[in-house]
Amino acid sequence: MTITCFIRYELDPFGKEAFEQYARAWGQAIPRCGAELIGYYAPHEGSATTAYAAYNIESLAAYEAYRARLA
Repeated sequence: MTITCFIRYELDPFGKEAFEQYARAWGQAIPRCGAELIGYYAPHEGSATTAYAAYNIESLAAYEAYRARLA
């Protein structure tokens, strides 16, 4: 069973460029560690301080192995 994980970020409203750099770096690390990155979503309309990331992982066991590889 595939698990979809969502991450919510609270951003500095003037730090969009820093978040974009962060997302590029993690956009490479997440797949390298075994998850399928769906994407990063920076503020566009509405809140200027909330961003999201989403990724899929195969199972709870795969998630635990993924987290261990990130550590």
